[in-house]
Amino acid sequence: MKSVFFTAFDRPSYLRETLESWKRVRGAKDWHLYALIEPSSHIQQTVELFNSLFDENPFASKEILVNPQIYGPQHNPWVGMERLLHQKSNDFAVCTEDDHPVSDDILEFFSWADEAYRDDPEVGTVCAYSKVSGLQDAVARYVGFSPWTWGTWRNRWQSVIGPTWDHDYSTYNGFPGNQSGFDWNLNTRVFPRLGLSTIYPQESRSQNIGVYGAHALPELFEQSPSFTLHRNPVAYKEV
Repeated sequence: MKSVFFTAFDRPSYLRETLESWKRVRGAKDWHLYALIEPSSHIQQTVELFNSLFDENPFASKEILVNPQIYGPQHNPWVGMERLLHQKSNDFAVCTEDDHPVSDDILEFFSWADEAYRDDPEVGTVCAYSKVSGLQDAVARYVGFSPWTWGTWRNRWQSVIGPTWDHDYSTYNGFPGNQSGFDWNLNTRVFPRLGLSTIYPQESRSQNIGVYGAHALPELFEQSPSFTLHRNPVAYKEV
């Protein structure tokens, strides 16, 4: 089984825009939808957004849960991926956030990458985000990790990603607090040490709209120049 896992907290305006993009995604009938919502004053609105916007989206199944406490932006992604790739034994899972709108072919991309790289020991993850522009059907690899809508397999999660996860900013480069967190840890320490790569499309299949958030500020805001909501089906190839 394959799942799309959402994290969401207290930004309903971002979530609404993101879920509107997921309503148009092709191939959802082959995927399970799983969401972990952090407690906040927006809980009811957030749950209603998930339920109402996905009423007509043909996911194979869906599970929308509210956490018993705030796990935080470091631990919450681990909780969901651990449940899907360990406890529920999904073969492949995609982790995304409330401020990541996606292209309508994103699950076609992830389904292709799942089959193409599941047996490649040098590939640790697949990411939908790209900072560059290129060919619509081209994918590439780099040694590192990106957290902006990414997926991985059960064996990579259980052997590498899950056990090395930074839950509390305890890992760093140079001095405590510098480049801390699970994304920095995987991108600058774990993956380079093990020589693991991430596969990404030259033309981005996800976008960042989070100007404000736990780790987002206007002066740090960036977006992909190649993202678009609609893309025709393509035959992907690595370049």
